Amino acid sequence: QQRDHHHHPIRHASMMMVPFLRFLSLILLLPLLCKASFSIILTSEEEECFVIRVPRHSPAIISGNFDMLDDGLSPKPFGARLENSESVIWTSRPGDSEGTFEVPITEGGLHRFCMENGKHFTPDGMDRSVGWALRVRRPSRALADSEEGPDGQRAQQMAEWASDLQEEWETLLDHYSFLKTRETVHTELSDQIMGRVIRWTVFEGATLALIATGQILYLRKFMETRRYL
Repeated sequence: QQRDHHHHPIRHASMMMVPFLRFLSLILLLPLLCKASFSIILTSEEEECFVIRVPRHSPAIISGNFDMLDDGLSPKPFGARLENSESVIWTSRPGDSEGTFEVPITEGGLHRFCMENGKHFTPDGMDRSVGWALRVRRPSRALADSEEGPDGQRAQQMAEWASDLQEEWETLLDHYSFLKTRETVHTELSDQIMGRVIRWTVFEGATLALIATGQILYLRKFMETRRYL
């Protein structure tokens, strides 16, 4: 009995550690689970669509965001929309270079998220890099009749807050990924500009060397001609 009495606090402590370890594992894995952002290059007058399947006979929420990564280009030719097999259920505002959306879905099935670069708007002949993300989640569970009351409502409100916080966190991670992609694009552009500057500098140096050599040869020939005269 004495041995069981000594092991009981250890067993109790290990049981108390299980929820903490689960919470810790969730926090550690959250960045891995949220890295669902992508980037695409849309050529002028092109449209790209991505299909997502929502479970049927079950309410869901489709959320996501987009960000045009080319800061120096006008967003007027760009547009994004979410549609099902029957109609368009969400569309971006004209002239928006970035945005987020959250659309409740009552009927499942195939949905398409489409982005365009001047297909239905006036094109300008420029390609555009766009970062985007798309997610499907279930809405918060409604309270049953037996769960009605202040405690149940408080628990449902906390669940909704946690869901909103997770959505904002995932959106923040998406924009962080877009910033890294934008930095990569700017780095490549800077390298291209620097390469052109170096090539032009070398060309100018070689041209000046040829002109100087020609002038020296001409002056030498001119001086030799005067000496003979």
